[in-house]
Amino acid sequence: MYNKIAKNIIGVFCTIIIFSTSLSSGYAQSGETTYSVTTYISLGYSRFISELDDNDLDKNGLSGTIRLMWEPEHLLSIGIESGYLQLYNFNSKVSLGNENIFNVSSELTAVPILSIFSMEIFNNLKLSIGSGIFILLSNVDVLNNLVNSNQVSTGVLAGGSYLYPISHTISLGGEVKYYHINKIEDGDLTLQFSLQYRFLTY
Repeated sequence: MYNKIAKNIIGVFCTIIIFSTSLSSGYAQSGETTYSVTTYISLGYSRFISELDDNDLDKNGLSGTIRLMWEPEHLLSIGIESGYLQLYNFNSKVSLGNENIFNVSSELTAVPILSIFSMEIFNNLKLSIGSGIFILLSNVDVLNNLVNSNQVSTGVLAGGSYLYPISHTISLGGEVKYYHINKIEDGDLTLQFSLQYRFLTY
């Protein structure tokens, strides 16, 4: 079910961005175009979207991302994004008899490394899509024996942001992003506070 939802979300975002690009390209060619290099730093809440259901499974976490974008005025912007996503934490007690009770815990986090395409469709409102890899970091603790493992998965991103300019170089606002990770066939929804810093314009 979540695979279909993810594909529909990405499809809608792609359609909107392509349509907006075709409308704005003619306007951009009519005058001088300004280029900029911009950094986006975002921090906030993360919610693991999965059919896994257990009272001991905590699907809430923190997320932090950083994005570097090359932004021609009125055109499609391109860049890269990385960061840290807390997907879930699991803590439970397992009983092997009246006196044998031990803790079992595990956590899964992800480090995305994505190529990003972004388009401003209205003033201060941008839509973004992306694809790339996710480095999945898993930690499992059973009977005080910690096991760490890493996996690499492909995945995609779709998101929208509203950033209000407070100066020529700095904007503040919020961003909603959905990440779909193919290997685990689940996703992560983030709601973040975002800072935009335009450090180079030419």
